[in-house]
Amino acid sequence: MSELLYLKTSVNGEQSRSSLLSERFIERRLANRPDTRVITRDLVTNPLPHLGPKQWDALRLDADQLSAEQLAYRRLSGDLITEFDNADTVVIALPLYNAGIPSQLKAYFDLLARAGISFEFTAQGPRGLLRDKDVFLISTRGGVVEEQDEHQLPAVEQLLGLLGITQVHRHIAQGLDLSPESNVTGLANAWEGLAAMA
Repeated sequence: MSELLYLKTSVNGEQSRSSLLSERFIERRLANRPDTRVITRDLVTNPLPHLGPKQWDALRLDADQLSAEQLAYRRLSGDLITEFDNADTVVIALPLYNAGIPSQLKAYFDLLARAGISFEFTAQGPRGLLRDKDVFLISTRGGVVEEQDEHQLPAVEQLLGLLGITQVHRHIAQGLDLSPESNVTGLANAWEGLAAMA
């Protein structure tokens, strides 16, 4: 049995178009690969702690120097790393907020990226220590972002690369708020690419 980890990051709940596309993709994939186990982590309804001084120390100091709260944060980090590493496929529903990634997803990556655990420093630069896998980035945008202004997906790809993930697949639905017609067209175009990979 394979495992698929689904990360939801939209604050729009049932109205989320990134979630809509992601869940259609997962449904199609399950139809083709019924032996897949899906693990859903909703980073909005079950938010993770954001990185602060206490959290930073929790990931780098010796355990005997930490409070109970910090030890719990470290355990959470370890659990998330194991969950991500065990997954054979990861699907990230990724709305564009203010030219960047949702803060909930950044909090997730701050827990995932741990020197000596999920990556290591070498003379040639950082080297990821996690198992490579297919990661699908399903991004939705109300407007249209030109390539030279694209900051969201490269940031996520860089974070994934830090962990050792190289098989990253972009799927973008743009112009969704320009008109009712562009919403339909943008979603349809994105789904065409997703359906082919499902």
